[in-house]
Amino acid sequence: MSIEDLKEQNILLPEEEWGKHSLDTPIAQVPVLILFLFAVASCIIAFLGNGNTWTWIGTIVFFLSFFGIIILSDRGIQKQRERFKKEKREFQNQKNSKDL
Repeated sequence: MSIEDLKEQNILLPEEEWGKHSLDTPIAQVPVLILFLFAVASCIIAFLGNGNTWTWIGTIVFFLSFFGIIILSDRGIQKQRERFKKEKREFQNQKNSKDL
């Protein structure tokens, strides 16, 4: 997609807001990394379980860690959305005060 296509679909911020917002992520990176390592280890355990009990334990741990990653990522996205709304209000207030 071109920049013009993104502008037409209102996906991009207005150009005057470019570079005004922070780009860091609010997602808790260490817990996500730990859950990722659990997911990888559980895949290995499931594989080595050879269809027995360890396979099921590995599968259950994999799905729990998978859903944990999803939940943590979603919380981070919600925090970022709230921060963006706050920054947007502040930007609009500054713009309105300059216009007066």
